[in-house]
Amino acid sequence: MSQSPNTNPEKTSEGVPIDPDALMGRINSLSFFAVFLVSVLVHAALIGGTSVGYIQLCLEYKTLDPDTVIREKVKKEQAAERAKKRAERQEAEAKAVAGQKGKGSKGGTSTTKPKSKIEEKINQKSTTLPAKSGVKLDDIDDL
Repeated sequence: MSQSPNTNPEKTSEGVPIDPDALMGRINSLSFFAVFLVSVLVHAALIGGTSVGYIQLCLEYKTLDPDTVIREKVKKEQAAERAKKRAERQEAEAKAVAGQKGKGSKGGTSTTKPKSKIEEKINQKSTTLPAKSGVKLDDIDDL
């Protein structure tokens, strides 16, 4: 006692019956190949459109993995910058040392404060020799 959709059509608010075959007629008239082709084209457009930046980077760096090349480039730039800063710092330190030596040899006033008695004792060189040890290297096996 099942009825096919065509024998009992639903009605719209205006009382006109809705025919499901008429609604699906346009889709049913297209072949599978046409639907598949449209689907492939839409997907290609979406993927290609969202990958424009990546494709530009690939073309610029002539590789399929531009992230690695960019990271290496950044590391080289950072290393060059560190080397430049290090060279500038060493140059400034060398100038400061040369300036200190130049001031000291002129006989002018020194900017260093005089050392206290404790500092003089610490920096004083000892003339005493350490006591002789009773252990000889030949006797190590006996230990």
